[in-house]
Amino acid sequence: MISITLKPKLSELYHLNEFILNRLSDENLQVNLIVEEIFVNIVNYSKTEFITVNVDYSNQTLTLEFIDNGIEFNPLLKEDPTLPDNIDEAQIGGLGIFLTKEMADELYYHYKDGKNHLKIIKKVE
Repeated sequence: MISITLKPKLSELYHLNEFILNRLSDENLQVNLIVEEIFVNIVNYSKTEFITVNVDYSNQTLTLEFIDNGIEFNPLLKEDPTLPDNIDEAQIGGLGIFLTKEMADELYYHYKDGKNHLKIIKKVE
């Protein structure tokens, strides 16, 4: 497992994506979306001082663990949004956690020693 610690700034997303994608054999759009949604939510809402991401890739399974010292928030308890009937009724925003839940193979959350820990497991080829 390797780790990267970033400042809670949207500009750091580029470094995080590069760090993760260098571990994968091919670019994976679902992984990109998951990483972006979780990182942006932490930056925008947590009031954290740092974001550490642990990355492990083995046997075509990617494990990401996001750790921050921001406001305690368990995204697994967030109620799924009501989806629009058609694209014309869709609104921007509010689907990041829902999409992450849908795309990940496993999700785990715990809060320990003043830190949020969100673990995401995703099978990748």
